Amino acid sequence: MAKIYEEVTIKDIVLKIKEWWKFFWSKWLWFFSAGFICGVLAVIYVWNQKPSYTATLNFILSSDNSQNSSILGLASQLGVDLSSNTDAFSGDNIIALMSSRTMVQKTLLQTPPGGTQTLLNIYVKEEKLNDSWQSKERTKNAYPFPADTTKMNYVQDSLFREVYLKIINDNLTVQRPDKDISVYVVATKSANEIFSLYLTKYLVQSTSKFYIDTKTSVSRSNLSMLQHEADSIHSILIHSIAASAKTYDYTFNLNPAYQAQRVPAQESQLTATALGNAYSEVLRNLELAKINLQKDTPLYQVIDEPQLPLIAEKSSRLIALIVGGFAGVFLMMLYFIIKGLLKLAK
Repeated sequence: MAKIYEEVTIKDIVLKIKEWWKFFWSKWLWFFSAGFICGVLAVIYVWNQKPSYTATLNFILSSDNSQNSSILGLASQLGVDLSSNTDAFSGDNIIALMSSRTMVQKTLLQTPPGGTQTLLNIYVKEEKLNDSWQSKERTKNAYPFPADTTKMNYVQDSLFREVYLKIINDNLTVQRPDKDISVYVVATKSANEIFSLYLTKYLVQSTSKFYIDTKTSVSRSNLSMLQHEADSIHSILIHSIAASAKTYDYTFNLNPAYQAQRVPAQESQLTATALGNAYSEVLRNLELAKINLQKDTPLYQVIDEPQLPLIAEKSSRLIALIVGGFAGVFLMMLYFIIKGLLKLAK
């Protein structure tokens, strides 16, 4: 009985499929019309769609000390160990830094060459965000944004947070394709090629400068201090040598019996000798400080940089026609299926 019941059930299913197939085939004109109309609408939408522009920049930013092996070797000969494995900005921390609000805000407040508006105001106008703000009493006077964050009011600061999140989610991409190589890829996609180009370039420049300045801040401070000390000792040493020479001039051909009168000259000589030794030590430390600064300075090199004009990107009209046609056929089929099920339910 179970076998007969199974055969009857399968037979019913096959018959029902054939019945639906004949029904759909009889409505071919409906399906064709729906597919044609939806396909044309999709092509019209793509035709009127504004093109987008993507600016992509590849660069290396690494604090890998392997390229400084000769520097480390020289420092080792001088008795100083400059090796260090700690790096607060290593790996994906660069991506987080580049996507941070501080870096994006600093970039958005810059003005492209030859322009009068900041990147922030260009983006707001291009995305028509100011139109929606004008309709609200609280935000109607928020645009344009000032080029200085200290001049932003509370409302503008709040709106900037929304703009920042929109850019991070919709426009900006920061990634490191290969985790074993410190090559980063930054891309900006928007409807304005000026915005795409300069947001990408300025963001990389701002982040790299911040990264390098942070990594080398201690070394640069030490170098500046030692340079100032070396200049001071050098000035005093020159003065001491001149004073010693004068005292020797006063005692030239002096009777050897008068030793007391030679004391000032000897004191000047001792002072000059001590200052000379101190100056030599400071110069040694100064050279070490220069080596340390070179060692701490990260490697930064742009590989590929975007240039105007950027390639205009639009969806394919052929693909839009095909996808729109299939969507129209599917919707019409869904309509007939729901209509048939409703008749069976009555």
